[in-house]
Amino acid sequence: MSRPTVLAAGGVLWRHDPADPEVALVHRPRYDDWSLPKGKAEPGEHLLVTAVREMSEETGHRPRIGSRLTTVRYRVTSGGRPANKVVTYWSMREDGGAFRPSREVDELEWLPLRAARRRVTSAADRVVLDVFARTVKDTEPLLLLRNGSTVAPAGRRGRAAEARLNRSGREQAAALVEVLGGLGVTDLLSADLPACTEMLTPFAAATGLTVRRESRLTRAGFAGNEQEVSDRVRREASAASALVVCGQQRVISGLLRSLGGGGGARPPGETGVKKGGWWLLHHRNGTISSYERHEPAA
Repeated sequence: MSRPTVLAAGGVLWRHDPADPEVALVHRPRYDDWSLPKGKAEPGEHLLVTAVREMSEETGHRPRIGSRLTTVRYRVTSGGRPANKVVTYWSMREDGGAFRPSREVDELEWLPLRAARRRVTSAADRVVLDVFARTVKDTEPLLLLRNGSTVAPAGRRGRAAEARLNRSGREQAAALVEVLGGLGVTDLLSADLPACTEMLTPFAAATGLTVRRESRLTRAGFAGNEQEVSDRVRREASAASALVVCGQQRVISGLLRSLGGGGGARPPGETGVKKGGWWLLHHRNGTISSYERHEPAA
């Protein structure tokens, strides 16, 4: 019989100088250990949301999510049965708040990286800290979102420009609200297509933000204007705390290739993403340092 899998997420919360950061470790009285903050995902919860929620709950501090670090796998006992635990970690910049002791976490310490590596109890946490030490830290998120599942207008098969989200697509859009909130999104830019603007409408309604429409983010508008549009996205990403751009697959692929220049990380060779999924890019002043492909939130 195969072991069940327990999904979890956490991170390395850091503050002060990105070149010489202090990182947060928590003490868990149940295990009497010092560890990186982490916790199990709720049913149906996206791991990005899990990581932000668990970090906030265990440390009391607001995290600004950065690059994905690594995934650690080990065996645990869950519900009295052996299970495989899979924990994904992100780099997270501290953005205010204060620690309050609880039954699960009774102490928090901020330590320089080397001291933190010596203090953690688990060898797996040392691996995560080693990856964090090599990671570009002071970055902002840029999310390239593909439109969700659609249904063509009656009598107009194949007219993608008029397609709207179907029930599955609307569920994907609704599930994005927590994800975009966890990423601290402040700016919404969409292709001037119903299927794209509708992906951002629930989050806009929840936050009071405006979905800005751009005709050159459609397939027809992007063709022949790839570099100009990419340069605009780079400028707007540099000016915003966290920008989302929603478009069709061909445009998302083109942006990934164009944004990858300028001395940053090399863009992925395979740029496809499922409808309702996204690429999460981390950048400093428009220079991309890492790429993450994510499945739809619902």
